Amino acid sequence: MNREAIREKAMQLIYQMDVTGEFDYEKLNPVDETAKIFNKDQAVAVLSAVRDHIEEIDEVIKASLDRWSFDRIARTDLAILRTAVAEMMYVDSVPSGVSINEAVRMSKKFGEEKSYAFVNSVLSKAEKYLKTAEKDGE
Repeated sequence: MNREAIREKAMQLIYQMDVTGEFDYEKLNPVDETAKIFNKDQAVAVLSAVRDHIEEIDEVIKASLDRWSFDRIARTDLAILRTAVAEMMYVDSVPSGVSINEAVRMSKKFGEEKSYAFVNSVLSKAEKYLKTAEKDGE
């Protein structure tokens, strides 16, 4: 399974977490195909970040919204955003640009017609927000 497929399966599990309200991926019952990612370091890193830091991830998303309410974000878009922000914040092996590009690609595949533009905008602002926060924390 390539990195793109792993990221998509992780995003689908994050979507399932949101729908069920259970953010511990180890308590979910994914279909067999999706369960295969549990032995992939990339997926476990993202899923663990979401499990352990959902509030911080959502705060970055909220801080990056422009004239949009967090509660209005489509669940698919939110799962994509959470996947990317988790990578940007907690997975050092994935550059922010890759996370953003992959999120835009997923939003074109799984989102609505204009989801990709929304996702790109939010994640670009999130990247700047995180860089500023990192600089302020030094």
